[in-house]
Amino acid sequence: MQTIGLLFKVLWSPGETMFLLSKNPRVLAPLLFSCLFSFASGTVMAKKLDLAELTIRQIERSPQASNLSDQQKDLMRQQMNSPLVKGFTFVSTAVGPIVIILLVTVIYFVLFTILGREGGFKSFVSITAFAFIPLIFRQLAGVLSALFLPSSAIMLDELGSLSPAVFLDRDSMSPVVFAAVSTVDLVSIWILALLIIGYGFVTRKSLSKGTRAASVIGVFLVFVALRLALAAIRGV
Repeated sequence: MQTIGLLFKVLWSPGETMFLLSKNPRVLAPLLFSCLFSFASGTVMAKKLDLAELTIRQIERSPQASNLSDQQKDLMRQQMNSPLVKGFTFVSTAVGPIVIILLVTVIYFVLFTILGREGGFKSFVSITAFAFIPLIFRQLAGVLSALFLPSSAIMLDELGSLSPAVFLDRDSMSPVVFAAVSTVDLVSIWILALLIIGYGFVTRKSLSKGTRAASVIGVFLVFVALRLALAAIRGV
């Protein structure tokens, strides 16, 4: 019961929560919570939206795919609506958060092992998993969009976005600029703040707050750079 309380306490009392986790790591509860919440919200969106149509609309924005024939589009719809693809989509929706959390944990564990850490891998997994709890707000935003917005107004890569990009006309700006704006959203900033706070309890005291913050944000900026490079290549 205490662990369930910590899942929500981390949202308004992160310092106290992260301190407790550094002393007594909890791993299963946050991973299971993220998995179930992602699966539930993904199921709702899948039922309300035609994901195949949204994907094709997204692909059509790419200059490389602007000349797709109707026959090619129909073939893509058939493939995406096949039981195999739908099953993979549901499975990836459920396990996606776990994969992301574990990948992020490994990156920061290796980084802070070099810079100076005190906590073990389990502590890093626990803190990272709890730091990603704010993802539920992005998923809730996606569900609300699916329920109340017309499908013609929804783009797949904007679904659930809580960034200033939702107020911008993407057709009037460079794809790279739009990707940059959409990458830095409320949830991302919240997660970064929680990671900086949490890792402070599992790294050496000699490691300054500035170095710790720069390390956490630096990894995120690498991700942003990769996303911008992909946007530039795809032109979407």
